[in-house]
Amino acid sequence: MANAYPASSSHSAGSAHNDTDWDDEADTERVALIEENARLRALVVQLSTLVLKNVVDQHNSPQLIPVKRPRFD
Repeated sequence: MANAYPASSSHSAGSAHNDTDWDDEADTERVALIEENARLRALVVQLSTLVLKNVVDQHNSPQLIPVKRPRFD
């Protein structure tokens, strides 16, 4: 019966090259996530500013008094 797992000697030079590629890819993805996180944080700040501005504007504007209209049946 053959061994299902390769011998550890076949894991030498090719594995180091693959690990380096994997590390580079992981670093690239990490940088992309950090940049996306920064963009999303900026959008949250912008949205929060707009919401707060609208809430303040709403409280400073004169309140409209509802007018009852006569009903014509």
